[in-house]
Amino acid sequence: MITIPYHHIVSLWEEARTKATSINQSVLISYTKKVEQLDPLYFFQKCEQFFPGQRFFWSNPDHSHMLVGAGVTAEFTAVGEENRYHQIEKQWKRFIEEAVCKSDSPNVGPVSYGGFAFDPKKEKTGLWDQFSDALFILPTFMLTKIKDQTYITINYLSDCNENTLKKLVKVEEELMNVSSLKHAGTTSIVKCLEMDPMEWKESISAVTKRITQGQMEKVVLARELRVLFQDKVNVTPVLQNLVEEQTNSYIFTVERGTDCFLGATPEQLVKKLGRKVESMCLAGSIARGATFEEDVQFGQELLADEKNLHEHDLVVQMIRASLEKVCEEVSTPTEPNLYKMKHIQHLHTPVKAKTKEERSISDLVKLLHPTPALGGFPQEVSLETIREVERLDRGWYAGPLGWMDWKDDGEFVVAIRSGLLQGNEASLFAGCGIVGDSDPESEYHETQIKFRPMLSALGGSLT
Repeated sequence: MITIPYHHIVSLWEEARTKATSINQSVLISYTKKVEQLDPLYFFQKCEQFFPGQRFFWSNPDHSHMLVGAGVTAEFTAVGEENRYHQIEKQWKRFIEEAVCKSDSPNVGPVSYGGFAFDPKKEKTGLWDQFSDALFILPTFMLTKIKDQTYITINYLSDCNENTLKKLVKVEEELMNVSSLKHAGTTSIVKCLEMDPMEWKESISAVTKRITQGQMEKVVLARELRVLFQDKVNVTPVLQNLVEEQTNSYIFTVERGTDCFLGATPEQLVKKLGRKVESMCLAGSIARGATFEEDVQFGQELLADEKNLHEHDLVVQMIRASLEKVCEEVSTPTEPNLYKMKHIQHLHTPVKAKTKEERSISDLVKLLHPTPALGGFPQEVSLETIREVERLDRGWYAGPLGWMDWKDDGEFVVAIRSGLLQGNEASLFAGCGIVGDSDPESEYHETQIKFRPMLSALGGSLT
């Protein structure tokens, strides 16, 4: 077991204290050490012992990049719509620009993780009280796994004392001393309560009339399923189920005290690495088949379905147009392909580009959110319609969630196929793109399919 030597912690602390005195403000210290391979799920579970309600987990679809964080060294928030992306970016940059950093890798260092509410202008309920309109956290401990390389990062401040430093080293030793995952099953589901299903179907009929009248081309309407459990839900086994069951998905978890937002989303919003930019268009869906032959048949039906192709094309047009404002060499295939997951398959078009000049990841998130896949088209009138007819408080559901580093790089997903755990209850969310010929019963059935990833991870199902 390789741990961070105490004398290195102290040496960086002394350097940062000198710097803090000269600039008259607290200084961040970030120390990253390459360590032996360690399962991120093991680390996530172990962190609960020291940082209950203060953990996060992130994995890309092929698990080649995984992050686990615990503790709160710094927190950055913004309320409301006004420039929230750049408010967060400005706070984060100001915090790290004077940081004292040491790392065994030029590509691993301090990372801030968090997310944004889907629509800060939407009337709020108490459901998302623990999650601000914009919230990012620099964790005290972070495990980074990049392919077969594993790193541990400790983030601490210059105004801490020596007792705190000794405690950090001791906690780090405990966190690294993990042999296996302690298996704990999910608690039993007592009841699933669909929130206003008839009213939701009626809202679809009302919206399709507006679309046929030419007020807009598409609106995404979401609904909530409230799930009641026998006991408090244990986050780790739910997360483990998502990792094992939902291949081809980004897996994410963000704890805030007694609440936890987690999910398995197929949808990347944007990734930036240097000048390279990636995004994806994911809209239009159909169920997986029970047999190989039926699955192929369903996929071919989706690729030929005019309603779904139109819905998908709106997303492609918007993402291309948005990226072309700040990027060059924006490229997409001429036809969508199929993106297959356990319960559902989607029309999918990958997007690649290069930034024209220096742009941050938050610049790109602001440009792209919300895409027509989660809001509608045109953007503003669809958002106004959602505020008017959708009873759900989306909170972070369908919002941008991800991480950003000290180089203005990062990756964000669209937080769908997700749920908010609260003690022995959970709210699950699912939405559908509504166009002129949408059928309420068909859209309702589609949401049933989209609830399945979280329901399955929680140990239940919808009949």
